[in-house]
Amino acid sequence: MQKGDLSNEYQPCLLVVFEGLLGIPANREQDRKRRWFRQPTAQELIAEYMINTLLLAKIRQTPYPVEVVTFLGPDFAPAIEERLDFHHALVRRVWNSTPAELARIHITQPDVAAIYDPDARRAFATYGSLGRHLLPENAPHLGEQ
Repeated sequence: MQKGDLSNEYQPCLLVVFEGLLGIPANREQDRKRRWFRQPTAQELIAEYMINTLLLAKIRQTPYPVEVVTFLGPDFAPAIEERLDFHHALVRRVWNSTPAELARIHITQPDVAAIYDPDARRAFATYGSLGRHLLPENAPHLGEQ
């Protein structure tokens, strides 16, 4: 809004990859015995991830809306959204994609300002100029160039 007029500009949003950045995988050695008996559900697998509380605090402070992207599969997005709601995370939505699909999609989405990924190869080679390499311990740098 400028001088009382409504603006048609997009509000830029930040995309954050769940695996390895917002959700840190826990030690899975202890759960291998349980998996011999039955296949765990998506909620049980997501419960094994530790949520990066430092990044959640930064998401609450950033002026940009944040969306979470998962590469685990379509069944995991609702489970991640439920887990983030439990932690009162201020994310716009959680959705499923693949790195190649995300690289194609972000070209047509003018509101994507940056894609934060803990994998440096994906962040720079796949997403191009929008890719940002961010490690879980460097979460305070979310939203910076």
